[in-house]
Amino acid sequence: MSHLTAPVWRLVPFTRPPCHRMFRRLAHQTADHQAIEEQLLPRYHQRQYYPVKIGDTLKDQYRVIAKLGYGAYSTVWLAWDEKASRYASLKVCVQDDGEPNSPILNEISMLQRLKKCAAAEDHPGLLFTRLADDIFEINGPSGRHYCVASKPQAGSVRVLQETFPEAKVPKLLVRSLIHRLFFSVNWLHGNCNTIHTDISPQNVLSEIEDNTPLRDIEEQESQDPSIPIIPSNGAAPVYRSRSTAPELGGIPILTDFSQMRLAQEGGNKEWCMPDIYRAPEVLLKLPFNYPVDMWSIGVMSPDFLTYFNKNGQFKFEAEIPKTSLEGFITTIPRGEEKEQFLSFIRKLLTWDPEARATSSEIILDEWLMRPNETMV
Repeated sequence: MSHLTAPVWRLVPFTRPPCHRMFRRLAHQTADHQAIEEQLLPRYHQRQYYPVKIGDTLKDQYRVIAKLGYGAYSTVWLAWDEKASRYASLKVCVQDDGEPNSPILNEISMLQRLKKCAAAEDHPGLLFTRLADDIFEINGPSGRHYCVASKPQAGSVRVLQETFPEAKVPKLLVRSLIHRLFFSVNWLHGNCNTIHTDISPQNVLSEIEDNTPLRDIEEQESQDPSIPIIPSNGAAPVYRSRSTAPELGGIPILTDFSQMRLAQEGGNKEWCMPDIYRAPEVLLKLPFNYPVDMWSIGVMSPDFLTYFNKNGQFKFEAEIPKTSLEGFITTIPRGEEKEQFLSFIRKLLTWDPEARATSSEIILDEWLMRPNETMV
């Protein structure tokens, strides 16, 4: 399988699409006793979250400013890096119990691998991949917790999609996001020998162009401090998350490497990938490799141009519409551009993984390279 070489990718122009400003209402903490945030997740009571408190300093370096988000295996915080004098996004994982298949240990291992690969050779995909600036451990009441510090980013492109009428993203922005995403995937495949396996709109973030939204969050926290809920069972205090409202320029950042696999001779065989982005070879429990990531992006691309909700479900029908791919893509009128887009999608949504386009091949696709002024 060939991979993109330096002389080729340097010929690919990066064009900036029109910016779109995304606004989200700030959620204020209330000291009631209703379950909120991570408390609403399945198996919450089986997982030991670290008791982060706003104002804490972790590792004698990261001063916690506000909560940014949460997940099944971590909470995420805006912090100030006292040593580097800059903002940091601090992911604090739940207590690690040392299970062999732990997604926490897998992500830490993969982040360390990616960091070594990034130091070894330059590649444009590094611009669109969220790497760890720092990885460290802290001890909590229940044991060891891994922490990952990285550059803060905005919300996911799924959140961005929901800000547009009928969740249809403008074509120029879709093309810009997808094109750049392929550079990240090309680096993961060609330089790191890794398969992401969990590419979805939720795992592609939007880049923050400056620190203004981060300073806004810090100011909001100063003027209206978050009040944590203190569970009666002694579990970690729970804060409400504060959201950024950045100006977006079509710069995607691929993140979340907890399900990443190493490429293996003969392929991998584990069950993985989100349901609607799962490649046929995984569904059929056949060995899989790099092409599964290409399938996921192939599903994502028309998703942005049609009518899906935040859960990836078609909005206006109970079942998958009984129509051709040509009829399904309604935002591109008939003509050369639509034919190019359909050709692009078919290269990715090919059942035979050996026939599926590689990241090296698809980056130079004629629809992705089409001049802006010729887009209808």
